[in-house]
Amino acid sequence: MIFFILGCIFGKSLFAQVAINETTVSDAVTFYIGAQRIPNIAFGGFLMPRVTEAQQASIPVSTTSDRDDGLMVYVSDPMTGKQCWEIYDGVAHTWRSIYCANSPCTGAVLYSEDFSSYVAGTGVTGASSSNGNYPTGVTKWTLTSFDSFGSTTEALPGTLINSNDYAQIFGGIMEFKDTNGLFVFETQTIDISGYSNIQVSMDIGASGPLEYDAINHVDDYHCGETENDYVDIEYSTNGGATFTEIPNFAGNGNSNHTLINNLSSTTNVSFSGISGSSLILRVRLQNWADDEYYYLDNIIVTCN
Repeated sequence: MIFFILGCIFGKSLFAQVAINETTVSDAVTFYIGAQRIPNIAFGGFLMPRVTEAQQASIPVSTTSDRDDGLMVYVSDPMTGKQCWEIYDGVAHTWRSIYCANSPCTGAVLYSEDFSSYVAGTGVTGASSSNGNYPTGVTKWTLTSFDSFGSTTEALPGTLINSNDYAQIFGGIMEFKDTNGLFVFETQTIDISGYSNIQVSMDIGASGPLEYDAINHVDDYHCGETENDYVDIEYSTNGGATFTEIPNFAGNGNSNHTLINNLSSTTNVSFSGISGSSLILRVRLQNWADDEYYYLDNIIVTCN
């Protein structure tokens, strides 16, 4: 009976073309909706499913196959101001904004992390990457080291050689001590679709006899073994495929790095003018001694 009723409504076999408000369609079409209602002369449009950002996040799209590739929704969220037509990319397993009506900025905070909600010691040490300090289930950020100096192979604890080497949270601040090479802090993917101008702010501090000799710089993976201490702030708007570095911030770095040498005080690194559908922030740094520290705090992403 259900199939009979549907067949009567659509006027077509359920196993052939389906047309609404139209009697003749191209052979290339499987589903067609005419704009003019029959037999009336009034015209109408197609209204796709409308969801808030929270409702969109609850849609059970596949993260292991492409079965939901092309799934469409219109995100209309009065709380965040987002208004976007989005299609699910079932290959990359992410939502893609096809078109967004840029929302007026109200100073909305799109991402924040002040590390105040974590117990002391949360992070990773040279003793082990699974010693209970590294937070399982943390989705707001990740920590990554590499298996040796100059290597691009990710590993934890990697170049953190012993238990005194770490990237851990103490007093609501992420501390990096004696990384012995490159170490990376990276945020989750931040949804910035619908906004035309994004501002990023974070606090970077340091202590100890930090040093830098430009002659030892080859690239960010080969930048002075035991001698060069630096911080790079980078961002990506294409899902992490490429990153843009903020060079020589406020004269405290150089053309290769955001910050180098000692910092006389905590530096608030801020930059704006970013647009796109997504944002990933990355902090890349290295230091080489037990009395050398970098500090990261108060990461905030807002519309500007």
